[in-house]
Amino acid sequence: MTPPVCLVVGPSGSGKTTLLESLVRELTARGRRVATVKHHRGRVEVDRPGKDTWRHRRAGAVATFFVTADEVVVFRDRPPDVSPGTLARWCPPGTDLVLVEGFKGLGGYPRIEVVRRGLEREVPWTEDVLCVVTDLGDFEAPCPVLPLGDAGAVADLLERRLLSVGT
Repeated sequence: MTPPVCLVVGPSGSGKTTLLESLVRELTARGRRVATVKHHRGRVEVDRPGKDTWRHRRAGAVATFFVTADEVVVFRDRPPDVSPGTLARWCPPGTDLVLVEGFKGLGGYPRIEVVRRGLEREVPWTEDVLCVVTDLGDFEAPCPVLPLGDAGAVADLLERRLLSVGT
């Protein structure tokens, strides 16, 4: 079964990574298996030139698996449609939720909007917005507004809206 996806979006420096990290800890403590995706718009050379895996890929391997004592890393070409839904299908069996940092302009997925003091912006109000997480005490929205530092409240909302509580 493909796990549900939730985007965590906001401007750079708004606290998306910190929120995502807290949510993973909170949901994991509740027995949930969470996968994450970090989206980066630009090009980044993840594999180091000259290293064995880099050489394998340059020689024509369609995928290269780098296996260590405790991790497996997969290097492969990016498919044309690498949506969060596609990535959710790649998750290990038993994954309960995929939290995605980025894909800011993408619609069709539930999203958490992060609004931070000094980085205020207009939030695109759509039915996809589950909540706004903010450090602004007077922020008004047509959806739940939760404190930026309260991962428990955000996890409660995710469990109610995207996960079957008690599974």
